[in-house]
Amino acid sequence: MQPRTAPTLADDPQSRTVLRVVATIPSRRLLRVLGVATAVLVAAGAYVHLCLYRHGYRTIPKIGVGFLLQVMGSAIVVLALLIGPHAVARVAHVTDGLAGLLTRVAAAGLAIGTLTAFALTRTPDGLFDFQERGLQPAPQALIALVAEIGVLVVLGAWLLAYQRARRELRAAAAATRTGALHVSGGEPHRRSAPRT
Repeated sequence: MQPRTAPTLADDPQSRTVLRVVATIPSRRLLRVLGVATAVLVAAGAYVHLCLYRHGYRTIPKIGVGFLLQVMGSAIVVLALLIGPHAVARVAHVTDGLAGLLTRVAAAGLAIGTLTAFALTRTPDGLFDFQERGLQPAPQALIALVAEIGVLVVLGAWLLAYQRARRELRAAAAATRTGALHVSGGEPHRRSAPRT
């Protein structure tokens, strides 16, 4: 007759679900805050481009169309960031993870594209023969520059927070497999070492 071992948390699927939800609530909140911050920064950049488009840039060949495309692309990215990856996944018929990744890549691509166009317009040849100097038009150029750089900084923070959440989740899952954690009253905690 073999001795029976006590079931661990890893043997109970319901407990693992409880542990996962408890372990990821702060991380989800942080990721949501970073998503909203990204949306606000993308919207700020779009607003600046819309104002410039309406006040004369629409008459500049190719540049006016570029400003309009930047505004429309920003509106789509802001909407995707605000409704979240689950809703985007339902519309696009992809997984939640892929929808979130595509949304973040679109936001980063938009910011990088805008910053690249900004830099090219300051070169001697300009962009499509269109040149600007320094931070002109003021203050719109500075606001757009800060907003687009801010998008990249917040997306970097989002990536770090996401990696941290995944590490925490993996550590919690590993602890459940080894039996180092157990759940009582819905809250996970470490088993204490037996007293001798």
